[in-house]
Amino acid sequence: ARMVVYAQLLAVLLLPQQHHALSSTRLLHRPSATPFSTSTRKINACVFDQIDRCNAISNYRQVKHHNQLSYHNGRAALPLHSSTSDVTANSCDASSSSETPLSVAMAVGIVTSLIGYLYSKCMKSGFNLLWNTIPSALFGGSKSSWRLCKLLNQYPAAYIVLIMTLGGGLVATLSTLYFPNLFSAHDYVHILSKEDGASMDKFPPQAKHLLPVMALSLLTSISGFSLGPEAPMVTAGGLVGVSLARKYLQSTSQKGRDNKSSASIEETLAYAGAAGTLTGFMNVPLAGPIFAMEMTSRRAGISPFAAKSWSAAMAASFAGMLFVRGGLVPNLNLGGHFTYGAKAAVGALTGKEMILASLVCGAGGAVVGTCFHKVITLLKALIWPAKSSTSTNKERYVAIGKKVLIAATIGIISVFYPQTMFWGEGSLQCVVDGQCTPFSATPHGIPSIMLGLARVNPNQPLASGTAALQVGVAKFMAIALASAGRFPGGVIFPLLSNGASLAHALISALRPMIPSASSSLVSPLMVMSFMASILTSITRTPLATVLILAFTASGMTNLSALLPGVLMASYVSVW
Repeated sequence: ARMVVYAQLLAVLLLPQQHHALSSTRLLHRPSATPFSTSTRKINACVFDQIDRCNAISNYRQVKHHNQLSYHNGRAALPLHSSTSDVTANSCDASSSSETPLSVAMAVGIVTSLIGYLYSKCMKSGFNLLWNTIPSALFGGSKSSWRLCKLLNQYPAAYIVLIMTLGGGLVATLSTLYFPNLFSAHDYVHILSKEDGASMDKFPPQAKHLLPVMALSLLTSISGFSLGPEAPMVTAGGLVGVSLARKYLQSTSQKGRDNKSSASIEETLAYAGAAGTLTGFMNVPLAGPIFAMEMTSRRAGISPFAAKSWSAAMAASFAGMLFVRGGLVPNLNLGGHFTYGAKAAVGALTGKEMILASLVCGAGGAVVGTCFHKVITLLKALIWPAKSSTSTNKERYVAIGKKVLIAATIGIISVFYPQTMFWGEGSLQCVVDGQCTPFSATPHGIPSIMLGLARVNPNQPLASGTAALQVGVAKFMAIALASAGRFPGGVIFPLLSNGASLAHALISALRPMIPSASSSLVSPLMVMSFMASILTSITRTPLATVLILAFTASGMTNLSALLPGVLMASYVSVW
C-alpha cells in the first residue's frame, strides 16, 4: 500500500498538468511530447473530469445563499432553475489549483519533515531520561542519603506523581508567565476554516511561537500527560509554512500579484507545512496531508478551499517522506507494528457481521465523543470561570496553582491506572490486544516497581469487561483533565488508546449476544472501529483516521477484511 501511494504521488509530480476551465466541462491538456501513451492520457482526462464534477457539486452546496437552496427536513434541495454553467463557474473559482509551485511546496515539506523527525527524537530521549535512566539509578539498589530518595524507594509509585506534578508546574509557569498567547492548533483551524477565505495575516511570525510551542508540548508529553504531539506538529508546520511563504513572496517579483493571490500561496504552504511535520513525525504517507486538510473543514471531508492545496500538500508529504526515509533513516524497516487480532483468523468475516459491528461501534463512538465534549466544557467552566483573567500577578499565580493541582490529579490517576500515562502510541499494542502484551514490554512501559498500586495490573491480560471499563474511564478523565487544564498537546493517539480500552468493555458486554459461530475477526473489527469512531467524532477527520490506523497496522492484520467496516464506523460517528 505504501509503494502504491509513492508511485501515485510520483506520477502526479512528474506529469505536466495544465487545467483549462473553458465551459461547463474541463479538459486536461498535456504536451504532445509526453512519453505516456494515448490511453493513459484518456484515463487521466476522465479522472480529472470526474474530480471537476465532484468539486462543482461540493462548491454548489457550500454557497447556499447565492444559489437559493431550499431546506426540507434538514436536507438541502437544489433549485430546478439553476444552470450547470453557474455551478461550474463557482467551482472553478473555489477549486482552482493553487499558484504555489510544487518545488516550493516540496522544499517546505523537507524542512517541516525534518522538524517532525527531530521532535520525535527529542521525545524519545526525554522519555528515556525521565522514565528509564533516572528510575534505574533511583531504584537500582544504590542507597542515597537524600530523604526524597529514601521516600521514593519506600513508595516507588510516588515517582509518577512527582514527575507529573513537577512537569505540569514547569509547563504552567512558562505558559502563564512567559508565553501566555501562543499560537495553537485551534488558531490554525479557526483561520483556515473560514469559508469566505482565510485571513492569513492572523498567522503570527514563526520566530516568536515555534520553539515555545514545541518545547511546552514536549515537556507535557514526556512528563506523562495523556496528550500527544499531533496538534503541536500541525501548529509548528503551519507556522513554518506561512513563514517560508512570506519569504518566498518577498524574494519573487510582486508585479501583477494581488493580496488575494499572496494569501492563497500562504494558505497552501500552511497546509504543506502541517503535512510535512505530521509525515516526519508519524512516518506514514498520505494520512498527514489529509488530516491537515480535513481538520479545517466544518463538515466530514475536505472543503473546496482546502482542496485547492491538495497537490502542494501531497508534494510536501512525498518530499518529506523521501527525505526522512531515504536520507535520514534509509535502513529503517517499513510497515506498521500494531496487530489487531490473532495470527490465524477463525472463520471469514461476513457482511452482516461487518455492518452490525460498524453501526454499533460508530454510534457508540459518537456517544463517547459527545460526552467528551460535554465533560471538557463542564470542566473548563469550573476551572476557568468566565470572569477569570490573568492580567495581574495574583491571577497568574492562581492560574499556575490550578494547573499544578490538575497535574497532581492526573498523576494520582496514573498511579492507580498506569495504562493512562503518555500519549498512547508507544503502549497502544497493550490496549489493542486487551493487555496480552504487557505494558512494561512496550516502548512506553515503565519499571514494574512503580506499578504496585495499580488497580488493574497492566502487565496481565484484562480479566473482565469491568477492568477494561475502569481503564477506559480513567484514560477518558486523564485526557479531559489535561485538555481542560489548557496543557498543550494533541488527542489523536490518546483517543485511539481510550477507544481500544472501551471497545474491550463493549465486547465483553455484548459477548452473550454474539453467536458462537461468528468469525474471530469480529472482536478486532470492533476494537479498530471503536478507536476510529471516537477519534472521528471529536476531530471530524474520518478518512485520515482510517488511514492512520491502516498505515500503523502490522502485516499480520487482515486489513482487507477490517478496513471496510472501520471506514463505515468512522463516517457513521461523524454523521
